[in-house]
Amino acid sequence: MKMIPAELAAGAATSSERRVFEALSATDIAGTALHSLNLPTHKYKLTSELDFVLVLEQMVLVIEVKGASVSCNSGLWTYSDRSGHHRQDREGPFEQAKSGMYALSERLEQRIGREAADIAFGTLVVTTDVDLATSSFTWDAPTYCGRGQFRRDFGKALREAVNYWTARQPQKRPISKELHARLLRDLRPSFDHSPLLDARASELETTYVQLTDEQFSRLDLIGEAPRVLCSGGAGTGKTFLASEIARRQALDGRSVAFTCRSPILASFVRSLLVGTGVTVCTMPEVSSAGSFDVLIVDEAQDLMTFDALGQLETAVRGGWSAGRWVMFMDKNRQAHLYGDFDPEALQYIQSFSPVPANLRTNCRNTREIVFQTRALTGADTGVAAAGAGPQVQYAVVADREAETAALESHLRMLRDQEVSAGHVTIVSMRGDWDTSAAKELRAVRRGTLRRLDEELAANWPGSSLTWASAVNIKGLENRFVCAIDIDSLESDRDLDLLYVMLSRPRAGLWIATNPPISARMTELYQTHALPALESLGKARS
Repeated sequence: MKMIPAELAAGAATSSERRVFEALSATDIAGTALHSLNLPTHKYKLTSELDFVLVLEQMVLVIEVKGASVSCNSGLWTYSDRSGHHRQDREGPFEQAKSGMYALSERLEQRIGREAADIAFGTLVVTTDVDLATSSFTWDAPTYCGRGQFRRDFGKALREAVNYWTARQPQKRPISKELHARLLRDLRPSFDHSPLLDARASELETTYVQLTDEQFSRLDLIGEAPRVLCSGGAGTGKTFLASEIARRQALDGRSVAFTCRSPILASFVRSLLVGTGVTVCTMPEVSSAGSFDVLIVDEAQDLMTFDALGQLETAVRGGWSAGRWVMFMDKNRQAHLYGDFDPEALQYIQSFSPVPANLRTNCRNTREIVFQTRALTGADTGVAAAGAGPQVQYAVVADREAETAALESHLRMLRDQEVSAGHVTIVSMRGDWDTSAAKELRAVRRGTLRRLDEELAANWPGSSLTWASAVNIKGLENRFVCAIDIDSLESDRDLDLLYVMLSRPRAGLWIATNPPISARMTELYQTHALPALESLGKARS
């Protein structure tokens, strides 16, 4: 059975509703189940909440779910949750289900018309933790599913309820595909706000922090060795780990320099290390910064030339052979973005026998994003452990004007899903603001879009919608990313830039393409999708 919403966020349902949700999704009954509909009108109440509404081929079935303890004495119903809290009500679950069903029926007749009057409606009460009497004066057996039946065969209980209600309404008609679609169009807005995208992103954020803490525990091993070469793909937490090592080394009383090639990344890290005593500098600033007890190099693949290594060596006491240093690098598609990566320079660094450390856990990206990134670029993005998130979305557009319109529409959807502007970054693969599809957005005209620079990086991501080139956003991330301005996917550099773009979001990824780019992506999938699927399978096993 198709479920709307497709998944439940933490706190979006009681434990009993969650179990019913999972049981419904596992049944082979054709139809759609919608969870937690709040009706705006009701005969007896200001609002009526229906736990589940099933739009089936034969009828519409309303399900009322009660968990933990349920009892009735002299017409007074008592409900208690697992925490021991009690609530009493003269209206029992069967009356609740029926009154909600009638309110739903009336609403649909008002909104859809005569066709809704020809639909059979019915109810089913489910008590997941207790068994009430099989039947009574208040209810008939097929309208109730207790703990035993729910655990044994919930699908059978559903079919018996459908047969019972359709037999009692022989004049009603089956629901056609067209009417089914109309019902969902009318009902879906009431359901699909749970869980909101931003709420789901917050859950992923919690997991992300926990995973980063887990990786921090490995820093003790790295910190004990005088020289370490740490490798990991995008999303494995290299920059935050590098910052943490720098902070810890400074706490031990050592003078520490943190360096990288990008001034934007340096500005971001400088804000992370304020008050620690760590000197954060870019490559041109190294020679005038003096020498330090410890040198931390982030995005080391960007500095892997003999000229750069010569300058860096002057910044660490003892040099490469006897000094304390840690390099973090990505050997995947980030290694060649600047076009000057020298494999012999890497061999030179390895000749000093640094302790190798590999980061395999991708604690930034969801499984969906990790799979798409690997399937399109072939890069090893590690094992996704941040959990499942929204599906990666694609928009195929004809030209720049259509790309702007599609981007505008997606940004509007994110706002509707309560995603704050500061959680969204537009990443341009072309990297040219003057020709970017984002330049004509309403946010630009209103002055509410900020382009990534050193000032913004120091307060990243800020509270505004942001725009960045794929090159400049290396080392940074955000909850939601819109990837735009993709002109070509033919060269290695094209795929390098694509790799950076796709690996920036923590929760949601939207990609704008045109027909030729879409066709090229299909070719890339044919090359890389199978290894990506195998990697995903290993991660789940």
